[in-house]
Amino acid sequence: MARNPAWGRDELILGLDLYLSHGQLAPHDPNVVELSERLRLIPHDAAVGADFRSPNSVALKLANFASIDPSYDGRGLPHAGEGDRMVWAAFSDRREEVAALARSIRSLIEIKDPVLDTPEDGEDWAMEGRLLYRTHVRRERSGRLAERKREECLRKTGRLSCEVCGFDFSLAYRELGVGFIECHHNVPLSSQLERRTTLADLTLVCANCHRMLHRGRPWPTVQVLVDILRGA
Repeated sequence: MARNPAWGRDELILGLDLYLSHGQLAPHDPNVVELSERLRLIPHDAAVGADFRSPNSVALKLANFASIDPSYDGRGLPHAGEGDRMVWAAFSDRREEVAALARSIRSLIEIKDPVLDTPEDGEDWAMEGRLLYRTHVRRERSGRLAERKREECLRKTGRLSCEVCGFDFSLAYRELGVGFIECHHNVPLSSQLERRTTLADLTLVCANCHRMLHRGRPWPTVQVLVDILRGA
């Protein structure tokens, strides 16, 4: 029988959201059953067993969170893993953000989108989880707002160059590189759930700098990357 994969960050955020709102629950609790059914809809790269994210496993995950919750006065299961502890440390005191992330993840699970099922390079560094990371990347690769950002830059400077390192595709690749540059959303998707993206929220960058802006936990800001290159 296939061994079920470890809980991913999206799944842990959903589990933490349930724990923070309801505490430790039994496998037959309707909230546990509902989360179990939803978790089973998340695509996975590895094979899963018939008991994948069963109500029992969801209840055990809540018990794991209880074991590292200093305010919990009962007994949890002392088997919390590294992922449990990392998500707890990052989000346990940010209840509203956890709820917002959980709402977004839930909405993405319901969308049958092949883009969300396709692995992305760098997912191991996604601080929000694979589904939100893929959605963030997809938004950066398309959209009228990104094109408007490029048009604004051309109008103001007459060229498209990386705002971090200064690389200009048209100078390096001549005609092939004319008009090309990538667009980075400065604010991660988790922080944009309740706000409108403007041109000021976007930065034009080369492919190398763009990858570095998606690396690390949390993601480095554009200014941090500029400082690194300058040796600051």
